Amino acid sequence: MLVKFARKNLLRRPGRTLLTIGGVAAAMLLLVLVESLSAGLDRALSGTEAARTLIVYRMNRYCPQTSFMPENYAERIAKLDGVESVLPVKVYLNNCRASLDVVPFQGAPIDALLATRDIEIVSGDVGRFRREQSAALIGEALAARKGLEPGDQFRFGNINVDVAGIFRSSEPIENGVVLTHLEFLQRAGPVNRLGTVTQFEVKVADASRAKAIGEEIDALFKTAQEPTDTRAKILYLEAATRDLREILRFARLLGIACAAVALSLVANTVLMSVQERVRELAVIRTLGFRERWIGALVVSEAVALALVGGVLGLAIALVALRVTHLTIGAEGVPVVFTASPRLALECLGLALLTGVAAGLFPAWRSSRAEIVAGLRAA
Repeated sequence: MLVKFARKNLLRRPGRTLLTIGGVAAAMLLLVLVESLSAGLDRALSGTEAARTLIVYRMNRYCPQTSFMPENYAERIAKLDGVESVLPVKVYLNNCRASLDVVPFQGAPIDALLATRDIEIVSGDVGRFRREQSAALIGEALAARKGLEPGDQFRFGNINVDVAGIFRSSEPIENGVVLTHLEFLQRAGPVNRLGTVTQFEVKVADASRAKAIGEEIDALFKTAQEPTDTRAKILYLEAATRDLREILRFARLLGIACAAVALSLVANTVLMSVQERVRELAVIRTLGFRERWIGALVVSEAVALALVGGVLGLAIALVALRVTHLTIGAEGVPVVFTASPRLALECLGLALLTGVAAGLFPAWRSSRAEIVAGLRAA
């Protein structure tokens, strides 16, 4: 009976009900997008090799487009005690700042690249990638976003590559990059700096010595024409994504505001509904229904509005993320918006709490109203 009454009351004013559900859905959509960005950032910073990987960058350079170091630094770094491998990497991207269409190109020596990076070829021909200078491997996240398959040609800026294969990596950020031959990217039109690289990825045998080895590398090139700045990979990623964290911090404020708006929308709608039914609720109480039942009826209406709107907003957000493969990046670090079952449950729980909170005051007011005054109401 409680459900029947609540449904009937909400359908009396379908326009108002739909507008309230739409407002809650819009708020939930924004919340899901914000939290999926947060989850994507956490995932990007959680690579399995981050603890024992160092990134050697050009000192006082904070964008791949401005970091140039001689490729032969790799030989000197490899001779240091405790260094397991050195991968020289040339990076090219369209925009160093935060962007929704970041496409990082990474060029490296092929044999060293395939031996160092933990990648799995999902489709395509790795042999073609080895043979052809213009061939590239595309991360599966980027391939899904751009609709690329093996055999396609991909043009970005002034760089044209042939898609030799699609790969999957255990490092989340690598799933959004294009891997090419080092010399090919060095000679590419917008780059064209043969013999130079952007960074070196140094893997050390003992993670506890990573800081000491990083200091040794910087000391080795302290007086060189191109001095270096070596950091642990996790610190490098945190610095590269600082713009994204600022965006996330501001977006969360908007999310809190949207949650407050959703709460007020539901509370206002239920309160208006209660005010329109003062006499009806008084009659119900004269029939023997207790105050607790009246309060439960009002709260159930608020919960129904919040849950329906929350489910609708959540569904729209999940479909949008699934279809668009939304990605944002900064300084060559792509971050994929990530939605998980846990996030969905948390959002539904928030919608439930919003409905209960929004219905408490109207429920208390309607259950405490005088029966005689209610029967006399116009």
